[in-house]
Amino acid sequence: MTVTPPHGWLLTAPWWHWPRQDTAPRNTVPALQKYATAELVDEFLTDPQRRLVFDHRADQTVASPFDPATLLPVTATEAKLLKLYLATHHRHYLVTVELHCDELGLPSPDRSDVCEAGFIIRRRRAEISPARAKDARRRIRDVSLAMARLGVLERRLRQAAAAGRIGQARFTALADQRAAALSTLRLKQNALTAWAAEAGVERELEGWFPLAVDAGGDVVRLPERPCRTLRPLPRIGRWGPVGEVTDEVHEGVFPLYPLVPDPRDTEHDATGRTIWFGVVPTATLDVELLPPHKKPKEGYIDRAPRFDDLSAYEIRCFVRRHDPACPRRPGERDCHGPLTWSEPTAPYRLAGSLDPRGTANRPVTIRLPSKAELAEGAKLGPGMGGIRIGSPDINLDPGGTGFQICSFGIPLITIVATFVLKIFLGIVVFLFGLWILLAFKLCIPPSIKITADAEALLAGKGPEFEADAAFEAQLFAAFRLDTKDALGKAGQAMDDRFAKAGLKPTPEPKLADDLPAQPPGDRFHLLRSFAINRLTAPEDDLVYEPRVERAEVFVP
Repeated sequence: MTVTPPHGWLLTAPWWHWPRQDTAPRNTVPALQKYATAELVDEFLTDPQRRLVFDHRADQTVASPFDPATLLPVTATEAKLLKLYLATHHRHYLVTVELHCDELGLPSPDRSDVCEAGFIIRRRRAEISPARAKDARRRIRDVSLAMARLGVLERRLRQAAAAGRIGQARFTALADQRAAALSTLRLKQNALTAWAAEAGVERELEGWFPLAVDAGGDVVRLPERPCRTLRPLPRIGRWGPVGEVTDEVHEGVFPLYPLVPDPRDTEHDATGRTIWFGVVPTATLDVELLPPHKKPKEGYIDRAPRFDDLSAYEIRCFVRRHDPACPRRPGERDCHGPLTWSEPTAPYRLAGSLDPRGTANRPVTIRLPSKAELAEGAKLGPGMGGIRIGSPDINLDPGGTGFQICSFGIPLITIVATFVLKIFLGIVVFLFGLWILLAFKLCIPPSIKITADAEALLAGKGPEFEADAAFEAQLFAAFRLDTKDALGKAGQAMDDRFAKAGLKPTPEPKLADDLPAQPPGDRFHLLRSFAINRLTAPEDDLVYEPRVERAEVFVP
């Protein structure tokens, strides 16, 4: 009797992502879905298509010059990475994938034929010698600046098209500037790639390998199958080189779960399909045991977090086909059947823990106590406050000696910190020329009294808006005064505050002159931060992707 070999399998994005990826269905890659709830699994099971949009401004990040080993060589597709926010930013993510028979029409196989499903997270890095690191940073910084310039011009073109009142000559000039900026960006990217090739810089794909201790006390990789002679090291692993596709899974695996619809719901998105999903970790308790040659310096650290906000990561999904010759053991890896790998997802980077956009999703409000509340708390006696600082070796109290434990009230620390911030913020901004940082502080006095038209004009422009001379002229009229005079008055008030505090920094700040002298874009952000004393939600907050109907994807 002749046995027909089984057909191959194929992993793609779920069918509702096919129109979004702008390629043939069989060429799509596992899709990430974004949520603003920790109950994302329940939401996905109920309505798999319901997810937040990935905003082209908020959910993308550019190549960083601070860690050249992350992105060298930078290509056109890698210059912008997807940015995933952390759970502390009130954002969560799923990776979703659909399994097909690799045949015409991509039919769905039986879910029971899969004995294991999971995904792995990898990163791509490059080894760069210390002698070439400075040159690498400079070249990547050039690429980042060229990208930023192109982004500004593209935003101005979109604004001009939306306004509908720009002349043809102005629009043509902006289009020519964009074309020149795009040409410059490509030249910078090609130069960086050529430099990396000449310098012998090669990208390396790395996977995460859990570690164990063998009988001799040496640290080794934990194999895929259990081994009695090895003692696993919980939550400890190490990044190491891997191939694109392997015959076995030796790396740390995150589980994929089947999306099983209610059989009574014939309209469910997973009805008749074989779909899997998994929760994407943006933070874990895993730590990397650094090899001796990778430790920054002797006696410094020997461990690092598994994930950081500098590396570029990607996800690959896999399923293992059940081998009919192996008996089934539910809940276990029941065989050594063949693996089917997906293509990698789009590369992404994790947001920093203090990312301005991420922290804006879940703002924290702290109310400073009044004098009456402080007086009432003081009646409770010394030692009330909640923070104790022990100083065994360094005594910061000139009048004391030896070991001390000091108790500080949280209100005291908060009040003093707020006072110091208000006094020194302007000085630090002046010394380093970081004017745009004032846009992160919305309560710098005096509050500029403006008309309702001016407030609406300031508040109605999103974070991507780039002010120019034409907009400033419109803003002057709405303020009913010279915008530069308004900034000069705000700067003078800050100068007066320094003088009242008895501070005489060198060089002495002259914010009354310096604030009005900033470029139009910076003046716009400063005016908005001074005049609008409120926190607003990001523009794309809780905006959901539109549904995709089966009729749009499948031809009857």
